[in-house]
Amino acid sequence: MNKNKKIIITESAGHFIVDAYSGFLNPIMPFIAAKIGISMAIATVLISVSNLTSSLSQPFFGYIADRWQRRFFIFWGMLMASVFLSFLGIAHNIYMLIVFLILGHMGVSFFHPQATSIVSNYSDNTSNSKEMSIFIATGTFGFALGPAISSGITQICGLEKLPFACFIGIITAFILLKNTPKLNTLNIKKPQVSILGAIKKIFQNKPVSVLVFASIVKSFVVSSFSIILPFYWKSAGYRVSTIGIILFAFMMAGAFGVVSSPYFERKIGIKNVFYLSLLTVLPLGIIFYIFKGQGIVSFISFILIGYVSFLAVPVNMSLAQRLMPEFKSMISGFIGGFSWGVIGIILPLVSIIAEKIGIMNILLLMTVVPFSFAYFIKYIPTDK
Repeated sequence: MNKNKKIIITESAGHFIVDAYSGFLNPIMPFIAAKIGISMAIATVLISVSNLTSSLSQPFFGYIADRWQRRFFIFWGMLMASVFLSFLGIAHNIYMLIVFLILGHMGVSFFHPQATSIVSNYSDNTSNSKEMSIFIATGTFGFALGPAISSGITQICGLEKLPFACFIGIITAFILLKNTPKLNTLNIKKPQVSILGAIKKIFQNKPVSVLVFASIVKSFVVSSFSIILPFYWKSAGYRVSTIGIILFAFMMAGAFGVVSSPYFERKIGIKNVFYLSLLTVLPLGIIFYIFKGQGIVSFISFILIGYVSFLAVPVNMSLAQRLMPEFKSMISGFIGGFSWGVIGIILPLVSIIAEKIGIMNILLLMTVVPFSFAYFIKYIPTDK
């Protein structure tokens, strides 16, 4: 195995681990809330704020990573995420819980921009979408498995034993430190402007801004279906375990969409991957709506929505980084983190509208968004 592949495999394994920790909270939060005596409303606010903090801060940490070019963010990001998100189980009051949430999610925010930039820098081919697809897919798998890990430990051993899960992350942090080369030895172009200047340059670049908004649209569809839809299924009488399995399948389909992205890029070209990803959500959404979100046909259409929504993710990331190489980490922060944070702000409004017009109706409207946005793909560069 050559050096570059070893580095990419190491970063991808780290991505799997850190995203598994980031998925710890949701299934165990009701038990933590009961333990420390807080309401569901307060618990939900804490989850939202911590997720927003992690997502919206990624471009900032990405900018610093681009300027410093150090392994600092990889090592400390993994350490902070693994330790503090595992320690959620021993929070004795709301103040400890807030500290653990902020520091844990800050670790997740540290890790992603720098690790994504490293994968891009050490990719063997010119497009690097194959290596990027592996890196992103491992994170998606990790995030899907995280809830099963935390709930399994809690079910079998109790919340107080959850901190023992941090040892895997601690060991991984030192493996990353050992196998990630010193980045300041690379001839990497660094940004020469302030963070505000960097943001201005990124969004003045029309193709890159289109790619950032494409990631927001993807996040919009995925979040709408995975967060709002369970409320409909609950009202329809679905068991919580059934809903969990369906959502797990949705995320796994997304991971396979990420993995298969380079194949479609080779066969049909970069732009057509975007068109395939964006245009097919609407007809699949219509099928899902016709069958009212129930039955085998509806289930298949739901899984396919997960698949196509993630299909252009590696192409999106690698293309944006190639267009502005001096901002690789920062662009990763916008595409991989900030886009989810924006949707975290918008989604409460979507939920309010859903209560007025119905969950299935709002989800059908959501599928029109990617279909309409496909018009702007004409502004990204041709395959050449």
